[in-house]
Amino acid sequence: MKKNSGLLFGYILVAYVFVLVLHLYWVYWASGIKEFYWHGQLMINNVDGYFYGSGAQKILDNLHQYNPRLQDVWHYGTAVITAYLSKFLHIDIDTLMLYLPAVIASFVVVPVILIGYMYNNVVWGFLSALIAGIGWSYYNRTLAGYYDTDMFSAMLPMFILYFILYSIKNKSLYHLLIAGLLVIVYPWLYEQGLSIAYAMGILAFAYLLVFNYKERFTYEFILLFSLALMDINPWVRLVLLFAAYFLIKKGFLHKKELYFLSAAGFLTFLVTGNVFGIILHKIFSYSTQTTSVEGLKFLNVNTTVSEASEIPWYIVFDRIVGSALGIFFAVIGYILLVKKHKEFIVALPLWGIGFFAFVGGLRFTVYAVPVAAMSAVYFFFWLAEKVKDKKYRIAVPLIGTVILIAPNVSHILGCCQNSKLLAKIQKIYPLRSYPYLVPTTFRASEVKVLDELKHKSSPKDYVITWWDYGYPVWYYADVNTLIDGGKHNEDNYLVSKILTASNQTLAKNLSLLSVSKYVETNKTVAPQLFVKNNRVINVEDFLSKVGSESYEAPKLDREVYIMLPYRMLRIFSTVASFSNRNLNTGEVYTNRFRFFYFNDLKKAGNTYYLGPYPLDIQKGIMYLGQNAAAPIKKIIVVAYKKDGSVDIKTQKIRNKGLNLVVLSSYGSAMIMDDDYLNSAFIQMFVFDNYDKDKFAKVINSPWIKIYKIRQ
Repeated sequence: MKKNSGLLFGYILVAYVFVLVLHLYWVYWASGIKEFYWHGQLMINNVDGYFYGSGAQKILDNLHQYNPRLQDVWHYGTAVITAYLSKFLHIDIDTLMLYLPAVIASFVVVPVILIGYMYNNVVWGFLSALIAGIGWSYYNRTLAGYYDTDMFSAMLPMFILYFILYSIKNKSLYHLLIAGLLVIVYPWLYEQGLSIAYAMGILAFAYLLVFNYKERFTYEFILLFSLALMDINPWVRLVLLFAAYFLIKKGFLHKKELYFLSAAGFLTFLVTGNVFGIILHKIFSYSTQTTSVEGLKFLNVNTTVSEASEIPWYIVFDRIVGSALGIFFAVIGYILLVKKHKEFIVALPLWGIGFFAFVGGLRFTVYAVPVAAMSAVYFFFWLAEKVKDKKYRIAVPLIGTVILIAPNVSHILGCCQNSKLLAKIQKIYPLRSYPYLVPTTFRASEVKVLDELKHKSSPKDYVITWWDYGYPVWYYADVNTLIDGGKHNEDNYLVSKILTASNQTLAKNLSLLSVSKYVETNKTVAPQLFVKNNRVINVEDFLSKVGSESYEAPKLDREVYIMLPYRMLRIFSTVASFSNRNLNTGEVYTNRFRFFYFNDLKKAGNTYYLGPYPLDIQKGIMYLGQNAAAPIKKIIVVAYKKDGSVDIKTQKIRNKGLNLVVLSSYGSAMIMDDDYLNSAFIQMFVFDNYDKDKFAKVINSPWIKIYKIRQ
């Protein structure tokens, strides 16, 4: 940076401000919506952020002392950094959670520009940084309020890439040392980061051994980077890395010793890191429908998460670089880039993870955004070299950058509303009519319920609810949950069974039994309940016993609550799918929980519409398509009075068919079979129908109802 350092800093500053301002657009939009505020501050729009927010609360305010999932809070760098920024800058946690993603993620422009500077083309780096920082997927996962490890997950690999490329190109041990230090820190900031570092490291080793196998630096690189990649105590790795760096720098290692140590270091890295096991686990966990645990066959949660589900090819391309047209330029550009600078092959794993989205879902596209941006812009610089008149050469990459950046800017700000021409080419080159705007995770009316629960409960208490709401329950109510955004595996079956049980005795007893076992062991509960003496028991028979009146549920030294949010109606069929199966065989029951649909209810003319589907109220039919119709046997209209009580009116149409439940107070409705209608969730939330000997209603809000289990 000694040469033209002022100009370089200027490029970085301009790019950073440009990216930061666009990342803050969500704050500008959301600031006008009252329900998005709590205690005078905008809330965040990513549910996972409440995990790290709760960790920061524990460090600063000694909250969540009984939460078993936060025992190792110092292991999560995002929580630690947030806590200490709050402490030393005197900024409250809520404010930091809102702004940190935008502030930190925008630093991705730095390594992108430095890579361009390293290859004597800082303008290439600058133009690439403008796209890399606001690329569709990168923006979605790092905009203001999207508080999570995503602000580090795709930004830090670009820093690692820069230092690897610099060290290889200039044979710099110093830059290699920095790359190694970043690799050690990376998992602290992003827990799954090791697999990305593994892939980049192995490819760097392969490149050096193929093209520079005679050079001493190759083996110095393998030794130092292998030490950084080892999956052992990070402090031990740190000591080993500095020790090896010192020995190499002082010339204490001869060639034979260096060959031996580099080989030993590489093998140790492979063994301790379980490299191939981790990579294969990642692939299979996102591509299989069923998870088998000790012979029990659970539904794989990744198949039900929208961001981890398969998406169309053009959406994958949009999320990587803004358009399918852009991905065309990017792929060609990357090939040309590797052809000219072979060491750039080290960036290939970031491409690979991005394209894994075709199997694993949209969350993976974020890793490919910066390198795709650099590749696409590079294509236009390569094209510019073909222009004979030097005066016009710069115009080619500038025009190319505008073409590349336009879909990404329109994704943030919106543009070109209702253009028929643009609609025809949106799969190739999308200019979004409406900006990407997301609501806060919870509304103020919902947080008010959690705050009320906080004052009525103890930090030792537990809440049974779906995993999507686990972290906000921690953060706002300071109570614990059986499942949450990181512990949503086998125990999803238990919570699903509780919420869908038509037998409220089973709902009560299974809740107490599950919490008791979790408190006792701090381990996933389902395998403990269903595996005895290393043998899988008959799960259905066991649950039948637990649901009987004669079963004695364990007594706990804490309260257990069941939380039923209105918003869960939109995902209730997904919730039911986790327990609508035989765990012993993996068979999905097709004779129950067959139909559930929830949406807004609107009237157009004389016709009612449930979402897009027309309803013939007189005939009792919902039309699902040209040749499909669902008969309705019963219409139930539910209205909530000012005192919180429920007014229910029922009209029977026929003996067989589905049930239409109209929630007149919400302007919504749902149509379902009897299994859904009789479930604990529907009966207790919609109809206030609960066994008063087993449950006590403690909060009766239109948005969240909370019941305490009587012990």
